[in-house]
Amino acid sequence: MPDDDSPDTNDESTSRRDVLKATSAMTAAGAMGALAGCTGGDGGDGGGDGGDGGSDGGGGDGGDGGATPTEGDGGDGGGSETVQISYLSAEAAENSLTTPQFEKSIGRFEDQQGNVSVKLQTASYGDIKQQISSRVSGGNPPTLGEFGSAGLELWENGDVPDHGPFVEASEHYPDAWSAASKSTADFRGSYWCGGPMRHSVSNLGIRPKMYSAAGVSDPFEELSTWSGFWEATTAVAEEFPDAFAYEKTGVYNDLEDYWGEARTGHTEGQDPWIRGDPTDPDLQIGANPRTDGMIEHTLALAQEFSSPESASRGDEEIPSLMLTDKVASFTYMTQNFTRWYQTKDDAVIGWDGGDGDVMLLPNPMLDDAGGLASELNDRGYGYVSRLGEAGSGAHGGHVWALEQAQGLFAGHSQAQQEAGWALNTFFHRDEQHVLEEYGETYPSIPADSDMQQVLLDELGDDLPQNFAQVLDNLGEYGSQYNNTGAPWDVRGTDQIRWTDINETISQAIAGQIQGSNLVSEVQSRVETTLSEQNQ
Repeated sequence: MPDDDSPDTNDESTSRRDVLKATSAMTAAGAMGALAGCTGGDGGDGGGDGGDGGSDGGGGDGGDGGATPTEGDGGDGGGSETVQISYLSAEAAENSLTTPQFEKSIGRFEDQQGNVSVKLQTASYGDIKQQISSRVSGGNPPTLGEFGSAGLELWENGDVPDHGPFVEASEHYPDAWSAASKSTADFRGSYWCGGPMRHSVSNLGIRPKMYSAAGVSDPFEELSTWSGFWEATTAVAEEFPDAFAYEKTGVYNDLEDYWGEARTGHTEGQDPWIRGDPTDPDLQIGANPRTDGMIEHTLALAQEFSSPESASRGDEEIPSLMLTDKVASFTYMTQNFTRWYQTKDDAVIGWDGGDGDVMLLPNPMLDDAGGLASELNDRGYGYVSRLGEAGSGAHGGHVWALEQAQGLFAGHSQAQQEAGWALNTFFHRDEQHVLEEYGETYPSIPADSDMQQVLLDELGDDLPQNFAQVLDNLGEYGSQYNNTGAPWDVRGTDQIRWTDINETISQAIAGQIQGSNLVSEVQSRVETTLSEQNQ
């Protein structure tokens, strides 16, 4: 992090020593998660951050699928005959570069194995769950697939094997996984997946040119709290009346930015939504003024500053809007820098003396809750008054892990499952794939802790400001950057995250639910899901 009086110090790069220090800290804190939830890859702009679109996964004890792995990470596929497997991936369809990257890596995997043939199949993040559901019901599941948290329901139904034997036979896992990956792969003491391959983090993103024109000179200080952000963003709105000073990515499967905002009302990594025994969870919604106030706060942000289209706005649309002075800020900026360069090849990422194109900052923290609530009440947002009870919070953001979990499917032979596990391990562990995919093609943070080191050693001091700042934020604020849903260990996780929380807030942003009823509506829907699905 730069000094408070020197926001320019992190404009171009962060030293390797500082980056590695941050990475070590975030891994130890369990802050890492997986990639974001977008409506899907468009095959061209590299702008999507992934996601699973929000179906209603459950969870469970699962069947064993009839496969027991041999020693190691998948063995040789069993004998000299060629083992044919299929791999269904959304990441490989994310942009025009990821598909050929995966095809090239799979070719090297086949050469290394000698007797395994892999058929790569792709689907957008908006379509992959439906495709998996159709294929499972039709008796034709892939061998290995990116099933996200919907895999919990498949596991409960016996469509996904117990991954425990594969993990326990591995020379790498679970030790090599980041803490968030471990939390994802483990459900109440059992392994239901092979973890995500990469992580991504959402934070506040701003258009420096617009904020500096509105009087901001030190973004790290002046935008460090929600009250400061509201004051500065109001000034931006006045300076640029034809722009949207803050744009909410409000479509329900791109509302994960709210998950990061919600944590800023809390401290010490406290979960804003569900705590305690997963079989009898302690629901915070409707009972905790910090949680309730931040639900209303995200609606107030959208109503105050965002466009009428915000309820259906995806994060892929933001780069072109921001780089043409149509949007000044949003809270879905990740470490992915290619999306900005592909929109504007000479984009300046960083403050750059107030003349930068885009910049990533920590999410503002809740500071003077009473003052903020009073200000919003004066503007007609009476339903955020409960923030006055909350006290101060801390910086926070969202780290994805559960959304991109991938694993094996039942109904395949032992040799095929072993080959599928070997492919999963290859994507996690192969240095060439990690460096090319996450250092160039699809900038992300490898999910395996030691692979993070490999990537950082390669990138050195060449990290763009948004990637370097994500690492600094994770290192400094640790547990405030949590994975949403996986630590709950409740059944109905997908339903709660995507539908009960995100879709309900999205409906309020669209005007379909009154703001004064929003918290009680979210509470009621979550309680119903826990009652119907959690055991």
